[in-house]
Amino acid sequence: MDTYETVCVDCQREHCRRKSEPEVRSRRRFRPAYDRRRVCSSTLFIAGSFVIGLIMMPCAMSAPVPLTSQSQSQLHLSTASATTDDAATQPTGTPFWFNPCGMQMMMEDTTATPCPPGVNCNGGGGSGAMAGSGGGSGHEMMDSEPRRLVDVIEGVTVSASNALMHAEQFAGSFVSDTFHVDVKQHHDVWKDTALMWLQQAEYMPKELDEPLDESYLSSLTIKDVLHAVNVGLQHLAVGLEQVSWDQDRDRQPFSKDFKEATFKLRAVLCEISVALIEINETVPAPVSRDIMPVESRISTDNRSLRDWLILREYITSLQYIIQVFEFLKSKK
Repeated sequence: MDTYETVCVDCQREHCRRKSEPEVRSRRRFRPAYDRRRVCSSTLFIAGSFVIGLIMMPCAMSAPVPLTSQSQSQLHLSTASATTDDAATQPTGTPFWFNPCGMQMMMEDTTATPCPPGVNCNGGGGSGAMAGSGGGSGHEMMDSEPRRLVDVIEGVTVSASNALMHAEQFAGSFVSDTFHVDVKQHHDVWKDTALMWLQQAEYMPKELDEPLDESYLSSLTIKDVLHAVNVGLQHLAVGLEQVSWDQDRDRQPFSKDFKEATFKLRAVLCEISVALIEINETVPAPVSRDIMPVESRISTDNRSLRDWLILREYITSLQYIIQVFEFLKSKK
């Protein structure tokens, strides 16, 4: 049994131990007491700054920023590039069929259609025209005495024969190299396919390598034939110009042949124009490039087939001219 003295000694020891140890305080008991008014003020300040920022930010973003000279230059270059891309889909400049003889096609008393506004009809054309081709002969014909009708017909026939000889010389190679078949086989497959915008059935109704009926030939007159052939050949000129332009741009192996074909076609059109004047007929306004659909110009799908269809109709039209004019010549 412990004595009183022992208990006191123990109590004294415990008292001294507690005095000597550092005081440990509870976190909960001694948590700092924050100022609620200061916390609310800070929260309101932050929220208010955020709202003001949201209001001011659109205003700052919507303010116009002046273009520097470098920005303006880049904008100009991008606009010019877009315009160039549009112009790069087709030939530009004066079409060669607008004035195939390189002269002002007007009679002295005249009723002939004048040159369209903004078009230089006294010279060659632009990228699709062949300057100087057939120009001299046109001036000589206009300055000389009127030719006999038989000579007019002969001039058209000779010109068309030269064009046909050239076209047939490279047509076989074009078909065999492009489609890997001969012309006859290729034509048999696609003979019922035509480009409707060419309208050849309306102006020169004929099938490739097939002769015209005698009854049809007997119904024709020189005046009607010249007008129909003039318009029909200009439709072909629109297509042939595009084919030549595409071939040249893409550096295709037959680019020179198609370009030469446009030279030959221009010579035929010159003879037709002079023939119309010499029989006192009005030369109609030229056909626009717009007759050819944009899709037919820019599409690369079946472009080779498009080129063949145009070349086929070109050859067929020359066959038509030769047969018709030889028949008319035999009747005079």
